[in-house]
Amino acid sequence: MRTAAQNVALLAAGGALLWITLAGHEYLHYVRPGFRIPLITTGAVLCGLGARGIAATWRHADRGAADRGTDDHGHGPRAAWLLLLPPLVIAVVAPAALGSFTAVRATDRAPPPAGHRLTTLPAGGPARISLTEFTARAFQAKAGHDTLTGRQVTLTGFARPAGPGRWQLVRLRMTCCAADAVPMRVVIGNAPAPRPGTWTRVTGTWSPTWAHLDGVALPRLTATDQGRVTEPADPYE
Repeated sequence: MRTAAQNVALLAAGGALLWITLAGHEYLHYVRPGFRIPLITTGAVLCGLGARGIAATWRHADRGAADRGTDDHGHGPRAAWLLLLPPLVIAVVAPAALGSFTAVRATDRAPPPAGHRLTTLPAGGPARISLTEFTARAFQAKAGHDTLTGRQVTLTGFARPAGPGRWQLVRLRMTCCAADAVPMRVVIGNAPAPRPGTWTRVTGTWSPTWAHLDGVALPRLTATDQGRVTEPADPYE
């Protein structure tokens, strides 16, 4: 029973990995897009090992318990079948990406903005940039290298409360996997606050004054337009 459970668990785990990488984009809830090929490879290897183990068990099923050893005798712990639960949950009810719950509890983990020097935003309409880039540009403007004054930008994230007359636009920044995700936050003024957790696209101009929340200085954006959007396939930056 124990060996059979292990082989089936390997097959199920590999199938779950292939399902979330080949049949959809659920893997983006857990890792960066660059991990897709390694995940596909891992899923294929696990499926191959599990299938090989199951086939070997079937081929030797008639040799008797003495030849197969105690692991295949059928008296292994029944709890071994619980190994199937994690891949089953991922395949059937894939956990959602991290969101506002994580952002509220990780406000002190925000990394410093990017240290590299950014170029001037291209001319034309509002520039669609990430919250990470906006934060980096705001810090660089504070240090004397201003690429934001007079320019409209468009940011996308989910809403969080930030006190009377203002709210936060938040998006989690992931370096490797969901375990290291930290919130990138921009305080929005001059716009009605959406319901917390609502994905929103905001267009506005940089405000040179800074807001202070949770002991952290955050850049501000004066909104000129906003609208609700669906959660992107890749919710992280």
